[in-house]
Amino acid sequence: MATTTTTTSSATVAAPSSSSRSFRIVFRTMQSLVLLVVLISAVIAIAWLILNPRPPAFRLDSLSLSGLPNASSAPRELSVGIHLTATNPNKKFAVVIQEVNPFLALIPAKCQLPLSSHHNTSSSEYYISKKGRRTFNVIAGPRPGRGTSRKRPFQFAVGKDLRKGSAEMSLRMHVSVEFLHAYLPSKRVSVEVECDNLSVGLSLSTGIGKSKDGGKDCSVRFA
Repeated sequence: MATTTTTTSSATVAAPSSSSRSFRIVFRTMQSLVLLVVLISAVIAIAWLILNPRPPAFRLDSLSLSGLPNASSAPRELSVGIHLTATNPNKKFAVVIQEVNPFLALIPAKCQLPLSSHHNTSSSEYYISKKGRRTFNVIAGPRPGRGTSRKRPFQFAVGKDLRKGSAEMSLRMHVSVEFLHAYLPSKRVSVEVECDNLSVGLSLSTGIGKSKDGGKDCSVRFA
């Protein structure tokens, strides 16, 4: 009887020790995985810092407006056509332009109109290879909400310039760009594009406007 009691007691003592050992193994495994994830993330972040991708350069080829106030009293839908050329200056990265959110402003009147690009065109994403270049069009209208509420003041301000036949405008765009690398996860950033001091010819009879400049390089910076 003494031998049986001793054996049972030893088994009881050994059980908690085995459970504790299993817990330590699981804990150390999870800890190692967390450290591995942190290490990989740090390596990727350092790699992006070293490679230092540059934002694409943008050139405004032309700007057109339709639906401006004209001699006709019939209401018209305001539409803005933006023709752009984007150049990728990076040797090690391809880029994808994913979203373009433009703002159009009348410089003297300081009247800004938020726009929303129409994605019913052929593509809303534009891939540019390493050191490549691509031209594309963005068709935009007043953004729902703020854009709609500011449409009337903007058209009223443009109406004053229609009699002169021209207006000074500024185009600003908030652009989402994704960098693609052969061995690194992609990285998505936002850039601000500013095309200032645009001379736009306006027609009172047709309610159409078109940029007079042959093309204008825009300033670009990370947001």
